[in-house]
Amino acid sequence: MRIFRRRRSRRKFRLTREGRAFLLVTGGVGFAAVNTANNLLYLVLGLLLSLLLVSGVLSDLALWKLRIHRKLPARMFAGKRSLIEVDASNEKRWLASVSVEVIDEIDGVETGPARFLRVGPGQSGDAAYKLDTPRRGVLELGTMRVRTRYPFGLIEKGYTVFQPDEAVVYPQLLGHVSAPPVQALVGDAAPMHRTGRGSEFAGSVRFYREGDEARDIHWKRTASRGDLVVREHEQDASSLVTLTVDNLRPAGLEDEAPWRERFEQTISEVATVAADYLARGVSVQVQAADGVSPLVVGGSAPDPIWRFLALLQETRTLGRTDDEPGRRAA
Repeated sequence: MRIFRRRRSRRKFRLTREGRAFLLVTGGVGFAAVNTANNLLYLVLGLLLSLLLVSGVLSDLALWKLRIHRKLPARMFAGKRSLIEVDASNEKRWLASVSVEVIDEIDGVETGPARFLRVGPGQSGDAAYKLDTPRRGVLELGTMRVRTRYPFGLIEKGYTVFQPDEAVVYPQLLGHVSAPPVQALVGDAAPMHRTGRGSEFAGSVRFYREGDEARDIHWKRTASRGDLVVREHEQDASSLVTLTVDNLRPAGLEDEAPWRERFEQTISEVATVAADYLARGVSVQVQAADGVSPLVVGGSAPDPIWRFLALLQETRTLGRTDDEPGRRAA
């Protein structure tokens, strides 16, 4: 999360549908009071006007000294609903902020409000709203709208806060795609070994940590040291899979929509297969026409692979030249 000095606009207000009806009734009572000079009507008119005044003052106090910050989730996937957390800090000493809504204004994506029922004086509150991200890539967030209709729902008062932020939306993961088995390496390449959950004893021990299995305890060295120690195993990390994504868009396509649909489908399949391989302990690397992803060791989190695929864009192919008749340049 990136925190910027916020730029807040002036507070704006508008009458709600109930407020317009209430104002119409107030105008009718005022018109009747002036024409009839009835003291009771003047009393009712003063009561109605005082309700409008109190509504404006209390709604203004609910927004006063209220600080808003956005918290993005660690992972966001295309085609999957994410929860965006919003933190509200009430810096008032004596008054609470009641019935406040925060709405993120994102181009092309509709967001629901994050609702705060009550934030006490000097306290902070968390709320969340659901966000549907249909596409992978960079999601830019900026303006946040803070509003309230407290206390009677007659006046909606609010302001906007500019808090720029960016989030990388990972490709959509497919449930029906599974990774094929990895073939053994052929050749004289010696396997690399690393400490992990393998079957062979690496010869070293470490202190027991919560979550270690009891069968890994080295009882002889535990007795000699006086502390509980466990065996460290050696895991073969020689298995490496390189997945290829063809992001070269052929020239002269009349309709590019089918090609782009296949391209997005391929990215989703590669993201799913890469996560499956890494979960099996197989190292994965993704290669495209104009770049290569970082090499992720098996058993690690697939976030570098997902980030590479999320930011991968299509590349146009240029025509053939006289010097290189058989090569396509991107």
